[in-house]
Amino acid sequence: MKIFKIGEKEYKVQYGYNTFCDTDLMDRVHDMATIFADQNPDMGKIRSLFVVSRELFYVGLQKHNPVESVQAAGDLLDRYNAEAPEGESRNMMDIFNALTSELTEEGFLSGMMNDQKETQIKKKAR
Repeated sequence: MKIFKIGEKEYKVQYGYNTFCDTDLMDRVHDMATIFADQNPDMGKIRSLFVVSRELFYVGLQKHNPVESVQAAGDLLDRYNAEAPEGESRNMMDIFNALTSELTEEGFLSGMMNDQKETQIKKKAR
């Protein structure tokens, strides 16, 4: 679970089965990974990164502290960014990385993802 402290409140982000059953976020997150490979991403890709990050945040909040809309989640992200301590980076890439890390490496998918990586490593070692 990832915790975002915004104002005096802690917002817990956690993903579960419904995230994958009720949304296409996994596919969209995978598509966004290509933005890292592109040295000069176009504005459409950058906008998509913001849209996916906001929706990831919104969906992740629903388990512990639901907000009424993706726009409300976006407002919280604005506050989170504005409240960054001096010297701490909280840009959209940082937020996207934190959310996708919770989604794939630390959350309930982590076991499956780690098993898949281990299987690939074993296949390459043969």
